[in-house]
Amino acid sequence: MSKHINKIFSMIQTELKSEKVELEKVELGAIDDLRNDYKKAASKAIPLKKIILKAASDLDKISNELDKVQANAKKLEGMAKELGADSIVKSAKALFDSSGNLSSEWGKSAIKISTAAKNI
Repeated sequence: MSKHINKIFSMIQTELKSEKVELEKVELGAIDDLRNDYKKAASKAIPLKKIILKAASDLDKISNELDKVQANAKKLEGMAKELGADSIVKSAKALFDSSGNLSSEWGKSAIKISTAAKNI
């Protein structure tokens, strides 16, 4: 009887080892799948990072253009004052303020976007 029990235990151990090997294979396959999913997702970030950095650069260029508009509006305001053209003075002041505000906000946004993209 003891021989029979030993044989059964041996068979059970063999079966458990076989199941353990199968389980390890499944776990290894799952980690490989997970790694592949990670690589696939991460690879999508590279092209997007370039697009984001380009957008930040474009915003910075627009900010610089608005700085030029602001400087020219200030010059126009001065010339209009000399000529006594009050309506042009008023319009030049409005352009000066508007372009200055946009330039500041877009410049700040460009810096934030660029910094965020570099962290990707």
